[in-house]
Amino acid sequence: MVVALALLLAWWSKARCVFDGGWQGGEQFHGYCYSDLVALWSARGLADGRIPYIDQPLEYPPLIGAQMWITALLTRAWGGGVVGFYNLNAGLNAAFVVATLALLRRLRIPTSRQLWWAGGPPLVFYATLNWDALPVLLLVLAVALHVVGRDGAAGVAAGLGAAAKLFPALVVPLMVTARLRQRDRLAAARHIAGAAAAWAAVNVPLALVTPEGWSHFFAVSRDRGASGATIWALADELDLVQLDRAALNRTSALAFAAGALAIAAIGLRRRAPAATWSLVLPLLAWFLVTNKVFSPQYDLWLVPLLAVLLPRAGPFAAFVAADVAVFATEFAYLGGRVGFEPHLGYGPLGVAVALRAAVLVWIIVVSLRGASPGPPALPLGRSAPGVKPHAGLQYGPGQLHA
Repeated sequence: MVVALALLLAWWSKARCVFDGGWQGGEQFHGYCYSDLVALWSARGLADGRIPYIDQPLEYPPLIGAQMWITALLTRAWGGGVVGFYNLNAGLNAAFVVATLALLRRLRIPTSRQLWWAGGPPLVFYATLNWDALPVLLLVLAVALHVVGRDGAAGVAAGLGAAAKLFPALVVPLMVTARLRQRDRLAAARHIAGAAAAWAAVNVPLALVTPEGWSHFFAVSRDRGASGATIWALADELDLVQLDRAALNRTSALAFAAGALAIAAIGLRRRAPAATWSLVLPLLAWFLVTNKVFSPQYDLWLVPLLAVLLPRAGPFAAFVAADVAVFATEFAYLGGRVGFEPHLGYGPLGVAVALRAAVLVWIIVVSLRGASPGPPALPLGRSAPGVKPHAGLQYGPGQLHA
């Protein structure tokens, strides 16, 4: 019931600006109803029947491109226009959100934590903003399959996730390391093979048919500057550091790599082998801190992992508060940049960005210092090697409170 209400609010929050005749006078910004599901219908030629990658460059990996193309085909067949395209993709995203919630329920985390995903502001703000619900589902599915020892299937889920958005790939080396620490090389090999095969099955055919169209995503990722909601834009605004595109790419990559090595060095000492996968939470949080792009819907990536892995609720509450602050300021700032009123300067957004970065660092510290979580119980198959299934994550007295 809660997730249904949240998804209805998510749908309405964007649909209201489509049903009233379209985005007029910057309504999408000052009305907080911008959605890529609406903007890209025409901007990427989907309304005209262009085939993504082949007829029209697309800045998304192929699995999301496939969702966009298929839903565009169905929309044109039904004569639905932009409203139909939005509704169809919003419905698919809702299905992915509910499927993710079903996995969280099977992980047997407390109901109060399931509500972090099912009823939190990030879901209302971003469920219909973009197409990230699909890779989030695939990441959670990879985790769920891994902890019960279905290594090949976990690899397939992670590989498909990486074919939708790159961030699910972060879990692959952690799961392989887990199996190697358990001295199960065959399980590690199954995971690698599954991930590689799934990613290749989606990417290789497209790369063969249209190498330039397939590589456009990587070119756009390389050539993009820092988005306004990143620490790099904040540093530039404060004249702390000014980097050209090449230097920004190198610096952000080096910052992530250095932090990732530190997280691995600390985490592997504090985690039991079977719980190595849980380092995906601090690793992904650090990726968001250091990445040169932080689109609004990226916050959805973390919420299920926070629900499963965060030792206490205080950092999650702070994360939601910081997210609300960024949401409230970023769209007003973006509208002002393209000439719409009311205009909001960068200052309020910069404060919100700094607050969110600080909260993400707090989450990293808390997750690394917290007790190693046990493997969640999930009735999807056999247990992981050497691991006995149990009732789920162990939340001790007071662990759900700040």
